[in-house]
Amino acid sequence: MGKLLNAKLDNPVGYIEEYVTRAQFTDGGSTSGTYVLKTAIPVGAHVLGTTYTQITGFTGDTSAVMTVGDGSDVDRYNTGTPSVFTTASAVSAGAPSGTLGHAAAVYPTLTVTSASDFTNVTAGAVNVKIAYIL
Repeated sequence: MGKLLNAKLDNPVGYIEEYVTRAQFTDGGSTSGTYVLKTAIPVGAHVLGTTYTQITGFTGDTSAVMTVGDGSDVDRYNTGTPSVFTTASAVSAGAPSGTLGHAAAVYPTLTVTSASDFTNVTAGAVNVKIAYIL
């Protein structure tokens, strides 16, 4: 009996990952700064979760939080708001909070929002990893 070959079944779990520094964020002119990841979550993917690793603690306005969204839903890929102001090896961003399935490819958007002004967030870096299943 032959083996049924299907790329989705042979490699069902995937992820996108990118290391981002504070300098790469675009200041929205108010309390938020954003950065769009360079790799898309593919069509048909079902997001499992988001993890922040290699955190070099951001500095400045420590009230700020980071969310991971799709450009419309600011926190589609997380429910938690773990601190990015403390250096850490890995923290979970919580379960996805939006629609998990993808009918189109999506380039996730990181948003850092502070209580005062985004310019008060002055340094830091984080590796963002979003895991999915096809």
